[in-house]
Amino acid sequence: MIKLSCNMNTLDRSIRIIVGSCLLLIGPFTDFIETDLMSNIILSILGVTAILSGSLAYCFLYDLTGFNTSKDDSRKE
Repeated sequence: MIKLSCNMNTLDRSIRIIVGSCLLLIGPFTDFIETDLMSNIILSILGVTAILSGSLAYCFLYDLTGFNTSKDDSRKE
């Protein structure tokens, strides 16, 4: 079983959720930029990924590189 340890602080999580929400709204719901079906799909995938990582307080790339912005270092190695 995969264990996801918290590796993001509150500010990082908030920014990811806000940016992810903006990415989901930019593509299909606004005329801010010209988009087609493929760019809408890409923006949606990026938005959902940002929202999920912010909600779970876990970033795979942070884990891969050993980067941790969380004050609670619950990763015991």
